[in-house]
Amino acid sequence: MIEELADRLRQCGEDTGHPEFAARMAHALEAVVADLQALPRDDAPTVLDLYRYVKERLARNPEDSAARWGLVALSLVHGANDGGLSLLGPEIAADPAIVADAVTIADWVFQEIGFDLTRELREACSYADRRALEAPARTNDRLID
Repeated sequence: MIEELADRLRQCGEDTGHPEFAARMAHALEAVVADLQALPRDDAPTVLDLYRYVKERLARNPEDSAARWGLVALSLVHGANDGGLSLLGPEIAADPAIVADAVTIADWVFQEIGFDLTRELREACSYADRRALEAPARTNDRLID
């Protein structure tokens, strides 16, 4: 079951027109699954174990990007209402290019379950440094229309 999650992400990515993003999310998910499976235990980990593991990891270290993206991937594969957008603020603050991923997530969720995440997208994007976000769209100090 846990091994099938990455494949489901890839399929959803194909279905929504975001195969490259889905491949990155599948890779993020596979990385945290491998981390969990490397821990000593008596039984095979379940999806709930994985969710608890990445949630606890992120709580212990809010800068753990791998855990954060693993949680976003789990949110996407399980059809969470916000697709993990609520988790992206710190990532967007560190790298405004992540706004593109946030837009992809909003589109993905709309296509998959029909929820309009405009409000959540605005909130996540509010973490970005506006100047850094506008920099690629400027020429000679003028914003490109």
